[in-house]
Amino acid sequence: MTDLHLTQRELDIMSVLWELGEATVTQVRDRVDPDLAYTSISSMIRTLEIKGYVSHRRGEGKTHVYFPVIKPEAAGESALGRVLDKIYGGSPIKLLAHLVEQNRISAKELARMRDLLKRPAKKR
Repeated sequence: MTDLHLTQRELDIMSVLWELGEATVTQVRDRVDPDLAYTSISSMIRTLEIKGYVSHRRGEGKTHVYFPVIKPEAAGESALGRVLDKIYGGSPIKLLAHLVEQNRISAKELARMRDLLKRPAKKR
């Protein structure tokens, strides 16, 4: 699913579903923004379902319980790919340099990256 694209609000909804495993529209709305209309969240979840990112099962009564079909890593890979291409010209080193220069990587994380880079290419 390389075409995966989530708007910011869709990502908010998916984050709730990834965290909870499954949720009703009300549960999602309460975590995303309780001030949003129920119908707005419901519509966005249906859009996610049409895109194939979410599915549902029948809950109690007429309620649907929604759950994610895609893993967070798939969304992250797609989003990172777009950032890498559009902002860093496809250069992973530019992205890494930015993260390091902005102090967004801890010493422990840098050590882990060094370990990863020492591995043979086919194991990465």
